[in-house]
Amino acid sequence: MDKAFALYGCGKAGISVALALKGAGWSVAGCGSRSTASAEAGAQWLACPLLKGPEELPAGIPLMIGVPEQALGEVDHEIASRDQAIQGRIVFHLSGAVPSRLLTRCRMKGASVGSLHPLMILPDPLAGALALRSATFAIEGRPEALAVIRSMALAISGKCIALSPHSKTLYHAAAVTAANHLVALLWESQTLLARAGVRPEEALPAFQALVEGTVKNIYSSGPVASLTGPVERGDATMVKNHLSALKRWPDSRERYRVMALAALSLARRRHPERYMDYDALEKLLS
Repeated sequence: MDKAFALYGCGKAGISVALALKGAGWSVAGCGSRSTASAEAGAQWLACPLLKGPEELPAGIPLMIGVPEQALGEVDHEIASRDQAIQGRIVFHLSGAVPSRLLTRCRMKGASVGSLHPLMILPDPLAGALALRSATFAIEGRPEALAVIRSMALAISGKCIALSPHSKTLYHAAAVTAANHLVALLWESQTLLARAGVRPEEALPAFQALVEGTVKNIYSSGPVASLTGPVERGDATMVKNHLSALKRWPDSRERYRVMALAALSLARRRHPERYMDYDALEKLLS
């Protein structure tokens, strides 16, 4: 079956990626899940046959596993023990946190394993499938699996990056920093503005244009060229005033200090000639 695959694990990620693949010309030969209700929902979303178990998987097609990381070991064992056509099958999971070698039993039974992780928030299947058209996919695995999942990623969005198994955790830390830590950073900004007397419901929208403009600059000019503010200017007096204003809230002061040091690293790249000002700033922040 050319350009066909099966799905095991019908959560938001699995269905989102499967829908995106359908939109890119792939067909879903069937879907299954540990939960009957989840499998039935997946079959409805994907308009595909419902598989009662791994023993019903059609031979010779890739299998995409869309279960949470903590369930991968259990599902690996289930598929390896019940799939009668596991030899030579491409089996890949969607986790960004763990490498494909976690599918130990499938690999020992002769499957070629891999992983395909979209750098995208997937709030629900339909919105997720649409968002994936612009996502970058991180791919990793054995050569046979890598060839297939690369073709899937390129069919959906045309963008993918290849990882080694050893770099998977570092990759995931980078993704968490870009998404989750950004959320925490904006929450911190909202909190500080509320402490300055602005109503909380007005504080977050107040930053929207500033944040969107900053992100736009980063992607047009790069992080180093986009840095502005007192650290970039080497203004130790202003930074000292900020630290003084934050003394009442030690946790916020520490977060400011750490982020200012990170900004200082960028500033040194942009203006190496300002090393004396930056040395004074580093002394203040350290």
